[in-house]
Amino acid sequence: MIVSALLPAEARPRLVPYLLFAAAAAILRAAAALLLVPLLGELFSPDPRGALPWLGALAASVVAGWVLERHLVMRAFDLGFAMMTSMNRRLVDHLLAVPIGWFGAERQSQAKRALAGAVPELFASTVNLATLASISVMLPPAIGIGLLFVAWPLGLAALAAVPLLFGALLLAGRLLRQVEADYAAVSEAAAARTEEFARSQLVLRAAGRIGVDGTPLGEALAAQRRSGLRLLWFTVPGTLVFSLAMQITLLALVAMLAWMFASGMTDAARTVALIVVVLRFLEPLNTLSELFPALEGAYGAAGRTLAILDVPAQTRPQIGARPGPPAIAFTHVGFSPDGLRVLADISFTVPAGSTTAIVGPSGGGKSTILSLVARLHDADVGEVRVCGHDVRSYDPATLMDQLAIVFQNVQLFEGGIAENIRVARPEASDAELHAAAAAAGVVEIVERLGGWDAPVGEGGAALSGGERQRVSIARALLKDAPILLLDEATSGLDALNEAAVVTALSRFGQRTVLIVAHRLETIARADRILFVEEGRVVEAGSRDELIAAGGRFAAYWTHRQAARNWTFAQEHS
Repeated sequence: MIVSALLPAEARPRLVPYLLFAAAAAILRAAAALLLVPLLGELFSPDPRGALPWLGALAASVVAGWVLERHLVMRAFDLGFAMMTSMNRRLVDHLLAVPIGWFGAERQSQAKRALAGAVPELFASTVNLATLASISVMLPPAIGIGLLFVAWPLGLAALAAVPLLFGALLLAGRLLRQVEADYAAVSEAAAARTEEFARSQLVLRAAGRIGVDGTPLGEALAAQRRSGLRLLWFTVPGTLVFSLAMQITLLALVAMLAWMFASGMTDAARTVALIVVVLRFLEPLNTLSELFPALEGAYGAAGRTLAILDVPAQTRPQIGARPGPPAIAFTHVGFSPDGLRVLADISFTVPAGSTTAIVGPSGGGKSTILSLVARLHDADVGEVRVCGHDVRSYDPATLMDQLAIVFQNVQLFEGGIAENIRVARPEASDAELHAAAAAAGVVEIVERLGGWDAPVGEGGAALSGGERQRVSIARALLKDAPILLLDEATSGLDALNEAAVVTALSRFGQRTVLIVAHRLETIARADRILFVEEGRVVEAGSRDELIAAGGRFAAYWTHRQAARNWTFAQEHS
């Protein structure tokens, strides 16, 4: 049951009492409707005083129903709040355990929509719809059963109509559900494209693309419009089917009443009361039809939320490994996300305390190697060992304690520079923080912005690309982990700043460094070089060994040397 799956384990026992209270509320509503029959019968009898007990019973059922339904709303709020807090926690915990490779643009949109949209939507649905929907489902059968004791032919007809009416309602929902799923999917794509469009304004305007026509966003919005029209068209048949079922049921029940009156089974007063009961029998079904779009929306939100929880998470050991010396080893590692081969049969070692540079053409899998060390992905085959153990044998926190990582694309949080650096080690002293910042060349950025707490803007918008990289390097220096992973860490720096940062990184001389690099100065400092091409290590050795071998690295080195020495030459006529 989808509701049970959404609720935390400790709240599930409260679901059964809630449903029992809802059934009691439906019975009280049915009783209030059915009591009209003897009430009107006595009211129009020779002695109207006989109506007083029935009037008292009617008043008591109405008051009891009001109290019970108010209690139900409070219980619904309690269940909804428990569901919301639990689902938020479960989603966050699960997303932290999902491989980082899962988070493409569309899947980021799914995750954000689940956290920021689906869970609050489910909470609102639970509070505002659950009680009304539950009573509306239970009330028609309750009235039908009650009619068996008041006017049994009408009761039989009403009970026979219940599956017909609910079947028509469910058929309408079934027609609607698939197109709503399609509409939700294209809406998620449109949301992702809208975010991409906003991020890419600089590039788009530079290219003269000031509208959405011909862009991925324009195509996504057009697809959303087409899907919305399909949703509208599929709503019409379902509405017609349900409306027809309601009209047929009303005619059948009224015809039954007419036959009962004509045959003398009921008098005029009771017939009028039974007409009211018939209308009360049909009313909750009309209510459900009006609630159906909102209920389908809640069902879709629940499906999207549970779909996130169904994404396979990375395994966690019951007892985490204890790290040894800071060495790295790949043994016949292969990685093929979505069936596309990125790495194939990679094997190498990075001894403790050494520096290994990974070089090669773009798209060869260099950055992926670092991501496997940090377990941002899991290898499909082979073994990645860090500090003497397979990365999958560590508790995630233990593994990350061994690593300091500087990515090429730096992510800064909206806040001050000190806050962004201290993310690496919140308990670090101010002296340690300032030392790391000075070594990475961040102090001059602080002076330019006017203080350590001066905001860096959303995503570090107040800083240049090179400045953001220096802040990221300062983080790594502050963390002071035994293994340092650098992914083109100095690519955004000029030669002077690069020299300063490389000098700062020399404090990692007694630590293990694995670096993806293309600058000659960085490569030249490495103890060992891996040349990676098309997902394979095609050459490995020291710089001098590889140059002497005259292979792929030698050609790469020669080409980079020529590129560094290249200048414009002006011809004189």
